[in-house]
Amino acid sequence: MGLLLSYTGDLSANSINSERGLLMAIESANASGGVAGRPVVVMARDTGGDPSIASLPARQLVEGGAALFIGPDTPSLVVQLKSLLAGQAILLPSFTTASNFAKPATWFVMGPPPKRMACELFAQMRADGRRSPLLIADAAGYDGQLAIEVMVGGISSMFIPKKVNARTIESIVSASPDAYVLAASPPSASALLNTLAALGALHDPTRWYLSPTLHTPALLETIPRGLLQGAHGVAAATAVGAGDFRARFFDRWQDVPLDDAYPFYDAGAVAVLALQRAIARDGAIDAGAQLAQHIVAVTQARGTPVRWNELAHGLELLRQGQEVGYVALSGVLEFDVNGQSAEASTKWWTIVEGGFSDIASNSGCRAEEHPTF
Repeated sequence: MGLLLSYTGDLSANSINSERGLLMAIESANASGGVAGRPVVVMARDTGGDPSIASLPARQLVEGGAALFIGPDTPSLVVQLKSLLAGQAILLPSFTTASNFAKPATWFVMGPPPKRMACELFAQMRADGRRSPLLIADAAGYDGQLAIEVMVGGISSMFIPKKVNARTIESIVSASPDAYVLAASPPSASALLNTLAALGALHDPTRWYLSPTLHTPALLETIPRGLLQGAHGVAAATAVGAGDFRARFFDRWQDVPLDDAYPFYDAGAVAVLALQRAIARDGAIDAGAQLAQHIVAVTQARGTPVRWNELAHGLELLRQGQEVGYVALSGVLEFDVNGQSAEASTKWWTIVEGGFSDIASNSGCRAEEHPTF
């Protein structure tokens, strides 16, 4: 199994956390005999989060005989590797790669796309009575994609410059918004928030709506304690059983799972189930379109349900020629033949003393909607 993550660079902490989620699934599968009696081996390579060097590690995995790929974990890396890995079966677990982009049908996208996140933000602000919000965003990466979806709805916007200064703050204050949507990486966001606070221009934190990339300790560790208490945001959701997974994750790694750890576990689980089904049905593992059929099959709700902590049972059922349907930690996961999962879910959270807390949402957003102001 080939794994492409950003082990160096700004995303290194997230990537290591994601890998830990994946490894837990592989360890569980191998403890029950692996695939067809053989252990599953993860070949991990570092992309550095840099599209200009990503082709080399990807090519190493192809030449090393990877049966399928998991990752990479940024939109720019996905675009860069599209031609090189076009014929491979790939699972893209990160919410940051969940765009409905033009991709091969053998590439499987997990998580809610930016359009759904924009819908949630718009609908929640409308429910809160906001009428003139301001979008403040990074111009590139996932948040750049999210910003495009938000701007489609007619919201005023500005992009965060490389160096935040008093002029940046003046532009924000002069817009006189009644709410702020902050869509940025933690380093970019903390630079902006710290400057706003230093100039006395942050005001009421409850007026701030935050993107999924800010649902991470990396944000809170770089701003004064309590600075954003009461701010709220949207993120990819988890399903029933996530609490047990969090406890097991902590026991295994002495760390807490970040948002991407759940879908990366799911990707590992789907991968081993698909590999086992391929062996049971075809007698071999063929890369690309043939393996993609098995990935679709083990996520369809037509066989015995297999939860995240039941991989041993699922593998045994597949060895016996039976069908299974994986029940994901990260919510509904049912791939179609184009590699999309239309029902990916979201959640809302707020910043409280000491961290984050999930909250109820009255946004009423539907996946096909795109509210406007």
